[in-house]
Amino acid sequence: MKCQQQMLGICWFDFVSNIDVLVRTGLTPLSDIRAARRISVFGHTARLEKDVPAHMALRRHVDLCVGRPPDREWKRRPGRPRARWIDQVRRDSYTSPVELWRHAVRRGRGAGATQLPSPETRS
Repeated sequence: MKCQQQMLGICWFDFVSNIDVLVRTGLTPLSDIRAARRISVFGHTARLEKDVPAHMALRRHVDLCVGRPPDREWKRRPGRPRARWIDQVRRDSYTSPVELWRHAVRRGRGAGATQLPSPETRS
């Protein structure tokens, strides 16, 4: 917001609200851009190969959301849970990680999936 205020020549003592600054510049709020990119990275990670560590970690978290712990003796650590990246993704998308995972996997299998052709079919 500070950069946009500088572009418009607004000083701190002008008392112009952030909404007015956004309307004047016509730019997308940075928070919306960050949210879209976080959701994009979630989808990209969900579509990675199954043996990639990032995919395995994300899959384990999604399994925990469903109620499938990694081991029978597994327990959460005591105390308040720390804020995690996945919690922010959940707030950004207003949906559960399980639904995001299903959507990402479906997108990867659909007709719109962008996959490179195999070496045999390339000319």
